[in-house]
Amino acid sequence: MKLSDELVDDARTVVPFSQRSIAGQIEFWAGLGKSIEPLLRGDRSMLLQRSGSERSLSQAIADVDTAKGRKQVDAYLEKRPYPHYKPVHGNQELLRRVEADGTETIGRFVERQFVEVENEH
Repeated sequence: MKLSDELVDDARTVVPFSQRSIAGQIEFWAGLGKSIEPLLRGDRSMLLQRSGSERSLSQAIADVDTAKGRKQVDAYLEKRPYPHYKPVHGNQELLRRVEADGTETIGRFVERQFVEVENEH
């Protein structure tokens, strides 16, 4: 059986998170499709097929690291609940936490917890 490079790349991207092999991930996706197909009306099935062929996961991931992609990510994150985290210009290790009231704190994540850093002037 021949699989498209795009499908294999998409599976390779998901493998670290799914804890499956590339082949196992593709089999999982095939099983999902097989399970769901009888539940879909014909028009829904066609709509899903068309929407899935518009942009691959690997293309979507590649697009994130562009100016347009970063702008879309920023717009999405701004709509999320507070606090918001933004980069500190000139220091890749630090983040600026912004609260709903506008309060800002500079810090970094340590073991999944945001820790304020002392003023480094």
